[in-house]
Amino acid sequence: MDAPLDFAKLALLRYPVKHAKELRAWDAADEYLAAQLGAESDIILLNDAFGALHCAAEQAACEQIWHINDSWCSRTAIASNAQRVPFAYFSEQRADIGLVKLPKSLSLLDAQLRTLAQSLTQPLLLYFSGMQKHVSSGHLDLIKALCAEVEYLPTWRKARLYKAWLQPGHDDVNACTVPVPELDLQLHNVPGVFAEQKIDIGSRFFIENFARLPAASTVADVGCGNGLLSLTYHRLHPAAQLYLYDESLAAVASAQVSFAHNAPAATVHILHHDGLADIDQQFDLILINPPFHQQNTVTTDIALSMFAQARRCMRADSELWIVANRHLNYQQDLKRWFKSVECVAQNAKFVIIKAKI
Repeated sequence: MDAPLDFAKLALLRYPVKHAKELRAWDAADEYLAAQLGAESDIILLNDAFGALHCAAEQAACEQIWHINDSWCSRTAIASNAQRVPFAYFSEQRADIGLVKLPKSLSLLDAQLRTLAQSLTQPLLLYFSGMQKHVSSGHLDLIKALCAEVEYLPTWRKARLYKAWLQPGHDDVNACTVPVPELDLQLHNVPGVFAEQKIDIGSRFFIENFARLPAASTVADVGCGNGLLSLTYHRLHPAAQLYLYDESLAAVASAQVSFAHNAPAATVHILHHDGLADIDQQFDLILINPPFHQQNTVTTDIALSMFAQARRCMRADSELWIVANRHLNYQQDLKRWFKSVECVAQNAKFVIIKAKI
């Protein structure tokens, strides 16, 4: 293997920019993928987390760089770290090679590869990599199912690497449905959305306590996922104007389809965005079920960013309601931004918190 690109010299930034100091914007899997680049002119990058692969392609003098990426935060980081623009998101253009950072979600990877295969007229060389602790047998099974000539290359610095040829295909990518009989709902989950096969247990505990929520005219659902929280609130308060935000395209698509099937008359706005960042609006009520992972990294950075964003979008009479794992102890963090922080309900695993400025 050639000497890896020194990403440290590129001064790459994560997104959100405020994060735990020990977290970097690249890992050994990015370095291993970057080392596979040669004299290709057109390249497609799947799931580039913060732009490390994009910058490697720039260093390799690739003429055109295409991306397939579900994450608004990743897209923002790529744009921030890119040395030259423009770059574009893939829509059936030809590529000479592809680099794939293996995502946590197998269904997201499956959908990405099947969508890419639909655009191919001949096999496409792909390199897949991820850190060994995050790569499962399911990843390899999926690669073998959709690709030919699969090769396993030696593990390097705990990063795995597979080489394979993606075959042209015409398989459709379908959403799955998750019934919520107690609310007479059918959630429509696009591959890759959080809690794709069943209701997240934190969200379930939250909606079981929705009778406690105030009646509000404007409601923001931050990190909305498939829209379950907003759909439940709409059942109780059909006149409310709902604003849903998620940084995942799969989540946005799931929420759009779920509202179209369950509440077509609702006043709802669904946006692909980093929570309430740069949103110039104040809400009566803000609902958050915050993540504590970014890709495969455990972090509270995104949750804390959501809380700070929410504070900026509240009036004195607005309320922020959060469901979270008890062990994260967000009550103490929330006191940085809110004068009133109250535990409304809790069980063995989760806590529901109300905060006011």
